[in-house]
Amino acid sequence: MIGLSVVDIKNFMAGMLTGNMFDKFYLRDGEIQTFTEFHLGGYLNRPYFDSKEWETMEGRKFCLWSEVKPFAFQMIRGKKLPVSFRMVFQLSDENTQWFLKKYRPSVGEEEIGGFFMNITYEHQKLVCTSGISYKVFMKDKVLEQCWDDTVCQYFKQNHIAFEKM
Repeated sequence: MIGLSVVDIKNFMAGMLTGNMFDKFYLRDGEIQTFTEFHLGGYLNRPYFDSKEWETMEGRKFCLWSEVKPFAFQMIRGKKLPVSFRMVFQLSDENTQWFLKKYRPSVGEEEIGGFFMNITYEHQKLVCTSGISYKVFMKDKVLEQCWDDTVCQYFKQNHIAFEKM
């Protein structure tokens, strides 16, 4: 687990809200505080979808950020910055498969709950914390280091300046 302090918040926000930086990530949970508090639950609401629409979800449990982003943008946009926000992004199933194939960890996929980026903005500071959720206790931290390195590389590829905390 690492913490990254984002240097150029405006650039990051553009990538998150109008770009496609997190579009392929699941939104697990979110909260935005402006004039009131908005909660963004990431679970797909099965009763909302007809059977044909549900089939297109291909067994997903969570919304993609691309599906939620327009609503978050409406809540945040304007002349005033939000008081705070918090977003928990999870690597999609497809990208989890890519990551595990690339690093071939000693732990099986069934023992991993997910790869996460927790984004927090408050007091005019934006921080990203990386993390892995395991379903079993793990002594080996190699996979965590690989994920931390991947998050740093992802920020660099998206031209997000950061400082390690």
